[in-house]
Amino acid sequence: MLTNRRLPAEFLRHIESLEAAYLMCDDPIRQSGFSGDPERWRAERGPILQAVEQDGEMLDLGCANGHLLWCLVEWARERGIALEPYGVDIGSRLIERAKWRFPKHRANFFVGNAWQWQPPKRFRYVYALYDCVPIGFLQEYVERIVTRMVSDGGCVILGAYGSRSQGSPPFDVGSLLAASGFTVAGTAYGGDPPVTSFAWIDRP
Repeated sequence: MLTNRRLPAEFLRHIESLEAAYLMCDDPIRQSGFSGDPERWRAERGPILQAVEQDGEMLDLGCANGHLLWCLVEWARERGIALEPYGVDIGSRLIERAKWRFPKHRANFFVGNAWQWQPPKRFRYVYALYDCVPIGFLQEYVERIVTRMVSDGGCVILGAYGSRSQGSPPFDVGSLLAASGFTVAGTAYGGDPPVTSFAWIDRP
């Protein structure tokens, strides 16, 4: 059941603080919150595309500077799949970077809180990280995405990132979704040993 709950103020302050941290350096990967090299970046983020089988729009909720989305569009093109990029982020300066990265799609990027954001349309693919909301909000967050943002025949892809440097495995998003009553259409993992976890839900 969808509600009008608001995210806790302390959590919002944390999310808003990420923009300044990401923009402390110029490297686009580090601006995406990742500290590894390009090879690890692709190995640990590329599995997102295991859920992508056809052309369509791809919305990244919490897209930061748009670099991940740019990579996904390029990696999908290598497989003969055309993705139209869309993104939302709470940081206005990060969204400006994303617009710069996609000059032909500037109108597809929005400043907003993904929990409350009202989409202008529905999308074939929606990607979101599980920790974009507190864990107690996650089931409703996924329900909001499925009912408000995903087009018929589309899917929501939920991701989780662990830490190689800290020896932290990724959160098991597939098991969480299944335990919350969702039918998980597929799962994927990135890194060796796995340091990223992805699961997706199809909208009929």
